[in-house]
Amino acid sequence: MRMSIDQTARAKLLRNIDLLKHHGLELRMPYVRPIGNKLFEVRAKDSKGIYRLLYFAHSGQEFVMLHGFTKKSQKTPHSEIDMALKRMKEVSDG
Repeated sequence: MRMSIDQTARAKLLRNIDLLKHHGLELRMPYVRPIGNKLFEVRAKDSKGIYRLLYFAHSGQEFVMLHGFTKKSQKTPHSEIDMALKRMKEVSDG
């Protein structure tokens, strides 16, 4: 995973990914949240920003991380969701 965020935020995201590995689709807020179109987001926040990592359940308990970004508005931008959906299609079709 390549990210340009500070170590604290990265640690929080990785901790939440680890929780996802252990709890699977049962894991919910405040760690992950469904956003629609079979997409979910891993959530993390620190004093410098709010971070999201979009993913989907590929098969059962296998999760594919698609796109990460720094959230700058209350609502997840459509461009970020579109990027994740495009990548999800590539994974699913390929």
